[in-house]
Amino acid sequence: MTLPFDAPPAGPHPAHPYPAPYEEPWGRLAFDLRAALASTGLRLRELARRNRQGELSVPGFWPASLAWLFWPLLLALLLALFMALVLALVTAVGPALVRRSDSAGAPAQELVQSQPALAQPAQQQPAQQQPVPPAPSPPEQAPPLVIDPLLALLAEDDPRGCIASARPYPGQGRLELELAPTFLALAGSLRQQQADQWLERSRELGYERLRLLDGSGALLAQAARVGSGMVLLGPASP
Repeated sequence: MTLPFDAPPAGPHPAHPYPAPYEEPWGRLAFDLRAALASTGLRLRELARRNRQGELSVPGFWPASLAWLFWPLLLALLLALFMALVLALVTAVGPALVRRSDSAGAPAQELVQSQPALAQPAQQQPAQQQPVPPAPSPPEQAPPLVIDPLLALLAEDDPRGCIASARPYPGQGRLELELAPTFLALAGSLRQQQADQWLERSRELGYERLRLLDGSGALLAQAARVGSGMVLLGPASP
């Protein structure tokens, strides 16, 4: 015997409700908010319709022909009372807050005003102390001796110290050497040999023309224009 409740259900088996599809909470909340706003809008429209039709209850003293004005006027009155209460609260509390801020700022101003009075004795103390004598200045040092780098290079070929100064003219490729009297005291062959060494050295330094002068600027020797070597123009050796 088969009981009615033991019979299999007719038709296809319904789908199992699990697992349920995932719904994002924020998306569901937005949907619920839209639904709540729509429902509230419908309720307000229904109340407005019922108010226009006079279906809302009103006090007995209110005229039946003006029943639709009772609730709008009541809402406007309550809103006006609320705004008046907020305005009165702001008017009463505002000055008290201003006075409290002024009273809180007064000690700070008194402290700022008292600081110059405290700083004045500190500024007057250095005037009462005896002046400190200035520290003695260090003795002046002689400037360091500057050695001409060109002379330092030519000194390698000047063992007798005949070169007094050097005047280079890079633009003209000329080098002039002012010689000391010790050069004239040399024998003629030694002067020629020394002059030729200086010419080779000057050409290594980039000067093709070499001139040898005495202390007065008179020309003693110069590079030969024809041939090679130096041409001595000074007085003959004793």
